[in-house]
Amino acid sequence: MSGAWEFIKRHKGKIIALGALTGAAAGSAYAYYTQQEAQQHLLSSLSENEFRFQPRRHFVFNAQQRACDKSIRDIVPNLSSLIEDRFPIEQLTEKLKQNSDMSVEEKVEIWEKIKVLSVARIMGVAYSYSLLTLALKSQISILAADICTEFERTICYTPTWLDTIKTQVENLLGYEAEPIRDPYIEVNSKQVASNRQVFIRCIEYLTTTGVAKLLTVIEETCKEFCSSISLTDRVNQDSLRDVLDQIDGKLSELEPCFFSKLVAPLSEEERVSDDGVLQLLTRLVKALESKECRETLVSLVDFYLTAAVHKAPEKPEVLAKLLPSMSDVYYFISTDGYDSPLQNSLCSSDVDNFAGFVFGLTKQPALSSALIAQYK
Repeated sequence: MSGAWEFIKRHKGKIIALGALTGAAAGSAYAYYTQQEAQQHLLSSLSENEFRFQPRRHFVFNAQQRACDKSIRDIVPNLSSLIEDRFPIEQLTEKLKQNSDMSVEEKVEIWEKIKVLSVARIMGVAYSYSLLTLALKSQISILAADICTEFERTICYTPTWLDTIKTQVENLLGYEAEPIRDPYIEVNSKQVASNRQVFIRCIEYLTTTGVAKLLTVIEETCKEFCSSISLTDRVNQDSLRDVLDQIDGKLSELEPCFFSKLVAPLSEEERVSDDGVLQLLTRLVKALESKECRETLVSLVDFYLTAAVHKAPEKPEVLAKLLPSMSDVYYFISTDGYDSPLQNSLCSSDVDNFAGFVFGLTKQPALSSALIAQYK
């Protein structure tokens, strides 16, 4: 024993160095073995896990979308109030009734305003309701994707070899080892929850400031195209549709960023920020600026315009006589009742496909790739 002790003292530096190298080699060998073993186990179970997760993904997605539909129906009365305040046709009509001594020029001026605002109301409902639908569907899909990703990480998380060694050492020393958890899920979980709450409330920007800006653009566009229509012109469903399509065509030429800024006006610097809320908003903006969003917006707007035209008289009528009935058209397309454009649009496959697109777009990298990457 004394001989061994003397040997250690004489070659202490070499032994320490050799021990370090041996430990590193052993650790590397163990790590390599663990990697190979884990990858084999992972690959054999991934297909099973993916199969198990699919029903849950569909359940979470569908449940979140149903809740989203209810939220949209709850919000649209606020939008219709904003539209009515911005385009006060009833006040103008009442002014005509109460002031019989007005000159012809004054009456014509008011009727010209009613003409523009009647069309602007229809376009305002079509675009504000559709944009609200797409924005809220995108938000909910982003959060639903994150919920699924967290669940799948929790279920499939495989401890690293260092986690395993740490647990074994703690057990050997008599300490009660803490359960091994996925650090991705554990870190800042409260902050993540807080970020999501702030993110979902950001829809309030659209329902106040964003819609107000949208209605201003819509009114200016309606003035441009309605100026060519006289109050004495005879109008039917076809001619009304032509006017609405011209205005819609002009609005659809606006850049995608115009609509995304009505929801979340992020600067270029904010788009690359590390802030959790800004990262969520950046994902929302990308969804709203996508080709899929533009195509779905066109489809949704058409629900409202088609419904408005069907409520108009089939036989030609003088526009001045038709304008009072345009209020009835507006109230029909702005409700959320049975067979309303809103209800029909929420049930459309276009909306469901877009929500599914965002749900897939915002998911983390494929589960198998993310998990295997831990061992490389």
